Amino acid sequence: MILKFLLTDTESLARYNHGKFVSFADVKRRLFLKAREQNRAVPDSHYLLAREETFRSIESIGEIFTKGLKELSEEYLELLGKRVYVKNAKQTQWQELITYIPPLLLQCVFFQDKIAFDINDNASLIAVVKDYLLPNTKYTAIPNARIPQLDYYIHQQQGLHDLHMHLNGALETDQVWQDYLFAPTSVYQDLKAGFKAPKVKEQLEQESHLLEPESYISLLKAAQKLRNFFFEYLFPDPIRDDKECTLDKVHTKDQTNTPSKHEDKESIPINKYSLLQKILNNHSDYAGSYKHPFASLISLDTSYPYLMSVEALMYLLLLDQIKKFKNETLAGFFHFYLLILGLTNRLLVQQTHQNGFDQFQKHTLNGLREESERIYRRRYFQMHGNDSRHLHFLEGRFSPKKNEKDSIQFIDDIWNGWEKMCKHLKEIQEKEEPNIFKEPKLKLIAHFIKKEDKKPDSFIRHKELRYDLWQRGKVLALLLKHYVKYRERVTAVDAAANEFDATPEVFAPVFRLMRRYNIRHFTYHAGEDFYHIPGGLRAIYEAIVFCDLRNGDRIGHATATGLPPLQWSQVVGNQILLRQGEYLDDLIFAYHLIIACKIEALHSVVPFITNKIHELSFNIYKEYYPVTILENAWLMRQCCPIHTLGQSKENTELKRVFNDEEWVYPIKKGFIGDRKNVGQNTAWTIYERYHDEKFRKDYNKIIEVLPFEILKPEQIEMLQLALLKEMNQREIVIETLPTSNVRIGFHKDFSTYHLYNWIKWRQEGKSIPPIVVGSDDTGIFATNIYNEYANIYCALLNHHHMPHAQVMEVIKKLDEDSRIYRFE
Repeated sequence: MILKFLLTDTESLARYNHGKFVSFADVKRRLFLKAREQNRAVPDSHYLLAREETFRSIESIGEIFTKGLKELSEEYLELLGKRVYVKNAKQTQWQELITYIPPLLLQCVFFQDKIAFDINDNASLIAVVKDYLLPNTKYTAIPNARIPQLDYYIHQQQGLHDLHMHLNGALETDQVWQDYLFAPTSVYQDLKAGFKAPKVKEQLEQESHLLEPESYISLLKAAQKLRNFFFEYLFPDPIRDDKECTLDKVHTKDQTNTPSKHEDKESIPINKYSLLQKILNNHSDYAGSYKHPFASLISLDTSYPYLMSVEALMYLLLLDQIKKFKNETLAGFFHFYLLILGLTNRLLVQQTHQNGFDQFQKHTLNGLREESERIYRRRYFQMHGNDSRHLHFLEGRFSPKKNEKDSIQFIDDIWNGWEKMCKHLKEIQEKEEPNIFKEPKLKLIAHFIKKEDKKPDSFIRHKELRYDLWQRGKVLALLLKHYVKYRERVTAVDAAANEFDATPEVFAPVFRLMRRYNIRHFTYHAGEDFYHIPGGLRAIYEAIVFCDLRNGDRIGHATATGLPPLQWSQVVGNQILLRQGEYLDDLIFAYHLIIACKIEALHSVVPFITNKIHELSFNIYKEYYPVTILENAWLMRQCCPIHTLGQSKENTELKRVFNDEEWVYPIKKGFIGDRKNVGQNTAWTIYERYHDEKFRKDYNKIIEVLPFEILKPEQIEMLQLALLKEMNQREIVIETLPTSNVRIGFHKDFSTYHLYNWIKWRQEGKSIPPIVVGSDDTGIFATNIYNEYANIYCALLNHHHMPHAQVMEVIKKLDEDSRIYRFE
């Protein structure tokens, strides 16, 4: 598997970028070092044997593509008729592989020797595109496994339900790459803007020093010129006498092949370094007029839309020439081109080494899909698959705007793109099979964004975000109240983004506001990323209780309820860092759950929890408080502090977020009684101190904690099962997102995906809530809803050795729950 690192070789890319070529020995050495970075505890001897085995029959850079990558692709892919499929036994490993190498290239190296064509016969090339490339790359370059039972089920149900998909972060690398080369300047503006964010700067410096905005755009322009050079080399104009576009000794005669005009062309000895310098000279700019040169082989239409198929044709032709003529100079230029693509891929797709939500968020913040995703229709075609059969029902998530005009425009753009796709599909379907077209359905979920408290107020946590959420919520609520068509389109509310930035208490008031305006469905991202499993469980519980989630509402991810504690500890190590206040809150929550859910088996640990609570609460609030009072103060956080801490109703009415229902909410819930004597309420005093900046310094103090210093692994599992039982009794549904959960969660790969725990517990008679499936961010995770179900199917079959029939029962149950609990 050393070759999977081929496009991550930043050292070779830097050398090309400095006008120098790399040798075969350079590439072998660098791939060995890339592999070694994965686990430096393994002795070099093991990696050296792996390198020896990988390159046993490869002797040049050209053969890395024509032999090495070909063997790699054949390990994962198979050809049935004219369609490429992923081998069932390799589906979950394939999902890992395409984080390193975009799938379009892997499909093309796989096609070598499987497709016959004549480079001198344009009709032959058009036939290849029509018969092989378009069916496999028209809308998406990501193939899927061929699973007969799953395929039959999808056909019977007319597609799958994708109940958690973010509309931004949707386009796959091979799509976006075409846009980048069409207009690099637009990418520059987005990258330059994103580069101002510290997290984006971290991402860019983490992946390559070549990702300074100017340096990266220079590389994209070089890729443009490389494309043009490839075309001019493969299809020379007989009138042209451009010696700079002729390679040095390009053709070694292959007597086994029929001579072509390429072999007859006179080879003009030139300096390949001069040609590389010409390519690196980026002073000229296409100024928006750049077109993929290979598109002219397929269509006279200058706006030919299926550019991934065009790119695939270019790959096939280059691979054919490299193999026939063993031209290392051409292979070197192709290597340079692909390394630029690989660098781009690492900006767009979350890599296996980029664990956790913070790494994921860097992909959402870098803005590098902004230009590509202005038009919505293309991503819908991609999600629906090349055969337009993946989707039966899609819930697309979007972030509401601050004013009605922008909100209307935004929702209309999203919706019009969907309608255009459906209209196009209907026209095609009716030509082939009239009167049987079943239009997939789209519903929109407005997600409010968790944001860091960058300008802390002295007395109210997240005051700025609370104002922002209230404004967006009011705009959305009034829009849905006044316009029936938007009420039919936007059917639910969500809270998304980094859990470390803001907790459910911040969103509770706006969720209540939306419910008052008759929004019927709610979901909340929670328990996805956390410092300690009890902290993840607390986030889920707070989302349910604070935001008043009810039967049929959902929790996104809920990873903390399924992740095995020992597996988690193996990832985080023997000691973890926590904020002192968050550890206190986690223990208060654990105490609350043990008492409220009557977990008798954990009563023996309550004294230890209580002692630690007393110690931490004194460290933070400078007084000892009874645990039950601290528990009430914690539950009080669901109240809006702007109202709860308000000195008088008259003064509070001057605030932009004032609301009569929020004013009486803490009294209605029994947290406070007479406001005149509120200072005598000890829980209210703790609540006030929790918000007061004087106490936040000690709350935010970072301490070192042993993962199981109080709650042992089996006891944490009891908390998980208790919370799952609570969710099941309340009928709160879990949204599981396979690839996203494996990347962001504490997983090595799909073999440890925690869905299996939920299934196992359910089979053991444990109380597990309904579970539905989503794809999350199809571009960032290089997936689609079919592949997410395929990943589940293959993980259960191949890693957990469940029988096919039993796996299909799981699949049917997941889809059935999706049909029942979709937000309509």
